[in-house]
Amino acid sequence: MKRTIFVAFVALLALPQAASAIITFSQLDDDVFVVSHRIKAIGSRARAMKLVYEKTASLCVAAGFSHYRMLEQESNAGQQYESANASIQVQFYFEDGEGRVECERTASPEYVQQAQAKLAKIGYVKPEAPDPAAAADELAGSTGACTIEQITAMVRAGLSDAQVKAACPPEG
Repeated sequence: MKRTIFVAFVALLALPQAASAIITFSQLDDDVFVVSHRIKAIGSRARAMKLVYEKTASLCVAAGFSHYRMLEQESNAGQQYESANASIQVQFYFEDGEGRVECERTASPEYVQQAQAKLAKIGYVKPEAPDPAAAADELAGSTGACTIEQITAMVRAGLSDAQVKAACPPEG
């Protein structure tokens, strides 16, 4: 009997936490966001980090991207009367690259819907995925020391036009 009451009590404590788990984020740039999560009742720093990664992947999908790369992370276990929390600053990408995580794999449909609603509320417009072939052709006209394959690889890796031009100086 005592065990049943204890299990019911723990379930009641966990229910508000699960029901109130909403996605919280700030947009710093077109493709840079800070996502955070605070454990409201019983929970650890590890649980806060797991949920912030799930929310990040969901925001990535909702924002129209396929991959993200972590720029910074922070977590706090809290003291006796403080809640555990975590935040992560990420940059979103349209394709895979070194150090990037696939968004679909850990995204939650519930958080994707919440993120879509919040993005719509702030007037976020989904970006169009760049055409790597068009970007490579454009850069190829202004550079001479690199092949189209090299330029395409640099664009896919996320280098800016200025970085590609610096890596491929004009012949002459």
